[in-house]
Amino acid sequence: MTTDRTRDGVKTTERSFELVEHIQRRDGATLAELVSEFGLAKSTVYKHLSTLESHGYLEKEGEQYHVGLKFHHHGEYARLRKRGYRLAGRTVRDLAERTDEEADFVVENDGRTITVYESYHPKNSYREDLFATTSDLSHSGTYYHMHCTAAGKALLAELPDDRVEVVIERWGLPAHTENTITDRTALEDDLSLTRERGYAVAEEEYVDGLCAVGVAVSNPDGSPLGALGMSVPTYRRESEGLETEAAAVVIEAARDLETAIEADGGTGPRS
Repeated sequence: MTTDRTRDGVKTTERSFELVEHIQRRDGATLAELVSEFGLAKSTVYKHLSTLESHGYLEKEGEQYHVGLKFHHHGEYARLRKRGYRLAGRTVRDLAERTDEEADFVVENDGRTITVYESYHPKNSYREDLFATTSDLSHSGTYYHMHCTAAGKALLAELPDDRVEVVIERWGLPAHTENTITDRTALEDDLSLTRERGYAVAEEEYVDGLCAVGVAVSNPDGSPLGALGMSVPTYRRESEGLETEAAAVVIEAARDLETAIEADGGTGPRS
């Protein structure tokens, strides 16, 4: 298994990251499994793993390697570094408490969205499912394709056409449910509607039984910072006017967040 992400990247560094990403996707892997998967010499893979383990980026449990907590240290720093992100965290919490629904804040990262803050509904059946596999659990740091979530589509609608094309070329339009938009023309129409009404909607496009509303959040200079999203079970989505009511609440929260960011002096590093 090899990738061709960059022409100028340092091969050794790229290989280390590829190993880490594979280990996370598999929820752990042994040396033998990694040697077989990557087609590299056992000694080469072992050197990568040993180096990563010695710095805390991998942990070994029995014969399996797992992602280490050192990444959590870096991730929390990245999340707290920008004041705008921290203000978004408060907004997510307040939005969830106000609506009694699930809310999150995501940002675009390399053509996908990554969850920076989230707040689950207290009765969510999977929020703390001790029996769920790691890959099934949604959490801060989770990546999503942009075309199948409301927050992702809200951000896509803010990007120039050439950037949207790059995202699609890189990640495609994979189907997650029967309702996922997998046609480029249909996605373009959806994004046009999103720009027109000021919010995006995803109706069971990422997961069955859940619909969502997403609204982009801008920096003081007008560039996109991220997007707020709110999810509602589909059985409540059938109520007349629920979509527009939910959209109005999320739009208000997004505009209030933008005002708070500007009043705080922008989205730059924490002081």
